[in-house]
Amino acid sequence: MSGEEVSRRPRRSQEVVTDSFLLDSARRPRDALPLMGPAQRLSADDREASIAECLTLLAQGELLLLPTETVYGIGGRADRPAAVAMLQKLKGKRPFSLHIGSVDEVFEWGRATPQSRRLARAYLPGPLTLVLDATDRGRPFAAADGTIGIRVVAEPFCAELLRRCEAPLFLSSANQPNQEPATDVEAAIGAVGDLAAAVVDAGPSALAQASSVVRVHSDGRVDVLREEALERQAILARAATLALFVCSGNTCRSPMAEALARDAWATSLGIAPHELSKHGLLVASAGTSAMAGLPASDEAVVAMAEVGIDISSHRSRVLEAALAARASKIWCMGENHRARVLDLLDLVGGPLDDDAAEPALLAPGTDIVDPFGGSIEVYRRTRDEIAAALPRDVPR
Repeated sequence: MSGEEVSRRPRRSQEVVTDSFLLDSARRPRDALPLMGPAQRLSADDREASIAECLTLLAQGELLLLPTETVYGIGGRADRPAAVAMLQKLKGKRPFSLHIGSVDEVFEWGRATPQSRRLARAYLPGPLTLVLDATDRGRPFAAADGTIGIRVVAEPFCAELLRRCEAPLFLSSANQPNQEPATDVEAAIGAVGDLAAAVVDAGPSALAQASSVVRVHSDGRVDVLREEALERQAILARAATLALFVCSGNTCRSPMAEALARDAWATSLGIAPHELSKHGLLVASAGTSAMAGLPASDEAVVAMAEVGIDISSHRSRVLEAALAARASKIWCMGENHRARVLDLLDLVGGPLDDDAAEPALLAPGTDIVDPFGGSIEVYRRTRDEIAAALPRDVPR
């Protein structure tokens, strides 16, 4: 059913909302809200007519009930004070996520970091809300702490509406406080339908889970504020800068380099090595001629144990093109390894990250000699040579 086929209801007055009105909103009972009666129902299948009606209502400062792939949302244009006031009266005066129409616009509103760019590339459009430091453009819509939540919806109707709208939308889940979010149109109408001018019916939400919310700090730290549609460990792994060490068999030099780097960089940050992913960093190693699944050599295990680092659980990994492309920082033990990395990157069109560094020798101008087959003294010298060559700055 299109908007033209439904009788129009009187519009609310769009007068300017005062600060005292907003401050008082969270304390007002629900029966103090200006209820509008049954919302007109629009069909997502009748896309053109429904989008046109939605755009008209949004421009007038109305709230709409809209489908997303996660849950149904209620909201309006972020630049309409009346719409923002109504949303705050429903949910309280708190930050709302800014919903925009294009992934390309994300970093116009929030400040980019390598970690946030990776998350946007991996998950947007989709069930992820990025919380970033606001840019100049985003500052008018930011929270008191200067951050802004940004969402790019994948659900087709809402995505098209956002692309055509002249301003971004503030949306919140279509439910009363302390209720579960609505995942179908009837639940949304039952919860908050009397506050919206229209509801768009697109059937049940595809994921039926709220978006995951991730705060990415300017220094690369990543905090998963809400784990819902996306899993925490997957988010941290996708966001992190990958520092990769490469040798031949991945049983001697590169496993030692990986472990020494992880320990040194964690110490620099004042954290335990296993917490590096929370700070936007993964450390790994691989071999250009490795057989997958082999343990580190006995001598490498002993040499590392002497400096308090256990690599007995290490298993070798083959250097593949996809791994090389994912890494932002690659250090090679020898020039032959660096040449192989460059060949693999050529096969896939280069690294995924725009700011990825050129693969480099760990010890500039020289190879770190393979200790395989040597005595424990040879392994100790190799260990110490690697430790001395490691970058002191934590990769970002």
